[in-house]
Order: sequence, then C-alpha cells, then structure tokens
Amino acid sequence: MKTKKYEIYMYWSDKAITKDFEIKRINDCTPEDDAVKITELPDEIFCWACHMPPFQTADAKTLRALWNGDRLLDKAHIVPKSKGGDDSPGNLFLLCPNCHADSPDTTNPKIFFAWVRYRIRNENWAKIIEREMKKAANIKGVDYNDLVKRSTELDIDMEKIFELRQKIQERSGLHGTTISWSTKTMNMLDILQEELSNKK
Repeated sequence: MKTKKYEIYMYWSDKAITKDFEIKRINDCTPEDDAVKITELPDEIFCWACHMPPFQTADAKTLRALWNGDRLLDKAHIVPKSKGGDDSPGNLFLLCPNCHADSPDTTNPKIFFAWVRYRIRNENWAKIIEREMKKAANIKGVDYNDLVKRSTELDIDMEKIFELRQKIQERSGLHGTTISWSTKTMNMLDILQEELSNKK
C-alpha cells in the first residue's frame, strides 16, 4: 500500500466523530455534536481507538518522520478492500493490531465510526489496562488496591515510564503479531512488584 501513515494522520488530524457517527472538522463541531476528536496527541504515536501508547517512540525530528517511522499501528480500512474500499487516506485509520482485529468490517462507515467512538469513550487504553491489571493481580493472588496504593511510592516520571516500557518489551514475546494483554499485564505486575521490593 503506497499511502503513508503521515498522509493518513494529516487527513484525520482535524477531524472528530459526532454523536450521530458523522465525521466533521473539529472547528465546525458544536456542543450538540458531542464530538470525539480522533487524533488527540499529534506528536505521540497511539492507537486511534483505544489510545494505547507505543512501547517505543520513533526517533524522529519531524512529525512526518515520526508517523512514517511508526511500527506499532496498522493501516486499517474503514470500508474493506474486499467490499470496494480504496487505499485513500480518507478510508484508512491507524489502529493497534488488537483494535484492528476487533474493528468491524462493513460497507457502512458509520458502523466503523460508532465502534471507534465507543472504544475511545468506554474501552480506551487506561480502562483496558486497569481491567487487565486487576485480572492479572487476581490470577497471581495479589491485592490490586494495595499494589496501586504502594505504587505511588515509586516516583514515576516520563523517564521511568520509558524504562518500565523497555522492561515490559524485553520480557514480552509476540502472540501471533501482537503482544497479548495477559503478557503485558503479567509482566507489568512482576516489574511493579520488583520495583517496590527494590525500594525497601
């Protein structure tokens, strides 16, 4: 596919999804539209549905190089090629592999946009990670609320976040083409417990 991720980003960077699952320019939206912006963080690669951040950020000096250098996101068709969709930026969306696998394949773009809007509001990365971390803690017999409370002792800044991401990446293997949630969260749980042990 010749369409570059930066072209896709530029097409969608000023757009939002309304409550009626229409696409409008952000500046044209009214409060009645109850619009959800698609590309919330322009200088950070993230999934446009769940908002999952990358495990690695591209080393790039320009926005074009950042988006075109991305290896996290899939170019997902809104209307599938098998149903007449094309490779134009307006028919492509940047999704993580998990969201790409979950996204609806339909000739009706409003179904796709309804799904994206729901995902952003109800199943975004922060909510998913909380749910999956609770599950991982339950599996390992760890008190999740105590872990969260104790984690505030870690003085986590941006440098520490990148260090923790790197540790997760080093310990995580691919499950097909993605890193499964159980892999990420079980490793994250181990790392947090190790960090808290080292703090003592």
